[in-house]
Amino acid sequence: MTIKKIKYHRVYEDVIEQIENLILEGNLAPGDVLPTERELAQAFGISRGTLREAFRILEREGLIETRPGGGRFLSKNLNKAEDKSRIIENIERATIIELLEAREIFETGIVELAAKRATEPDILEIAAALEKWGKIDSDSDDPTSPDQAFHLSIAKATHNVVLVNLIDLHMDLLQKTMRKTVDIPGRKEEVYKEHFNIFQAIKEKNPAKAREAILYHLQQVKQNIQSSKVAPNGR
Repeated sequence: MTIKKIKYHRVYEDVIEQIENLILEGNLAPGDVLPTERELAQAFGISRGTLREAFRILEREGLIETRPGGGRFLSKNLNKAEDKSRIIENIERATIIELLEAREIFETGIVELAAKRATEPDILEIAAALEKWGKIDSDSDDPTSPDQAFHLSIAKATHNVVLVNLIDLHMDLLQKTMRKTVDIPGRKEEVYKEHFNIFQAIKEKNPAKAREAILYHLQQVKQNIQSSKVAPNGR
């Protein structure tokens, strides 16, 4: 049985793909017991928390069955492409919620530090990213780039390379988050205002105000991701 280590930014696709590969290779069939949580988490290179969330989605989709005291079993094969796509979408959404929870912890610290350390060139870079965000068109080839640039410019204003890398590491999920909300009526204008408030607090060198602004923004994003207004196809 061969299991490849998963790259973090593709965790939700790879969990499904690798389980499917195990089935296709004849290493896993309906009724077979899955390896333990610990074994799979180590083999995939992901956290057990993320793996548990994946299993919850897989169980809801009827692919995995948990038997008390007996572990997890494969219930059925993945035969339809649409089934696989729906499962990946659900896992992706759950992973984004986890990211948003994490961002409430680390990104509040980032904006506070940026408010203390931002130089005039830093402020200008954040302002430029904000201006581009205000002009984005959801029908453009990539309406998410200005959003990523905005958050990355704030991280750079901390002058802490570890924090910059932390934001950069999650760019893929930041992009997916934006894509799931950009077409909600009125949301683009709301996000611009939320971003402006974050920028203004940093410009005023007010860490407490910056923290409050980013927390409000992240809570709004989470509500929209969880809302039924977001269609199953992510739009």
